[in-house]
Amino acid sequence: MKIFKFSILMLLAISVVRCSDDAENDLQQDNAITQQSVPLEVLSKLESMGFDMDKTSVIPEEGGYVVDGDIFITEETLQEEISSKQAFITIMNCNRAGNIRIQNALGNNAAGRGFQRGVNLWNNVNGTTLRLIPVTSNPDILVRLSNPGEIGGWGRGEFPSNGVEGGLILLNLNEPSIDGDPVTDREWGNILAHEIGHNIGFLHVEQEFFGTAVPGTPFGSDPNSIMTSGSNPSVVFNANDVSNFDKVAVQRMYSNNSNRLCR
Repeated sequence: MKIFKFSILMLLAISVVRCSDDAENDLQQDNAITQQSVPLEVLSKLESMGFDMDKTSVIPEEGGYVVDGDIFITEETLQEEISSKQAFITIMNCNRAGNIRIQNALGNNAAGRGFQRGVNLWNNVNGTTLRLIPVTSNPDILVRLSNPGEIGGWGRGEFPSNGVEGGLILLNLNEPSIDGDPVTDREWGNILAHEIGHNIGFLHVEQEFFGTAVPGTPFGSDPNSIMTSGSNPSVVFNANDVSNFDKVAVQRMYSNNSNRLCR
């Protein structure tokens, strides 16, 4: 079953779909585990959120930490996990999921041309209330190019915080495709869909985090998931769609059904 992570307030489980990592940045083939100058308290908090700290890289950055390669978790989110478990921390509120404003600030390049594909891959999933609305200003999620040296790998997303979607996605035009050629429009669309997945609550699929599975999805790895990490980047690069189990998971997370995971 596709794994998603819970934090619990009283008897209420707080959910997030889980997926896994390799190390330095998402969709980057690097198996080293890095935890540079990270306080033990932070590592403990991350472990309580469901991360296996024997398999998860953690790199400090201003305002938070880059976890599992391409997921930015803010200091605020870490504090919520410990002291404010009244609200979903790594999944959006239901009323936000249906109207997420997302801005293409990538410019006229392959990544910018792939933007709409990345949005469509999620918007085309039936049976879910999740909707991404492209806008030109005042976005909920800003998608921009990374500055030189800002990230490694192809992209980085940001977890939801206190029921609000992650607000930033970075894409790195300087990273070549898996065949050494420039990343194509289509490939950038797939990469963006992967990063959007993080911003709406998904982790990577491979690593065995603690947690509870989304009903109807397989336990362990989904070999076709758009949320596959950099240990097997060809899955994301060659994807025609999000996987059937990606669809099942997002349908269960965000819907009008009584058994939905969002609140």
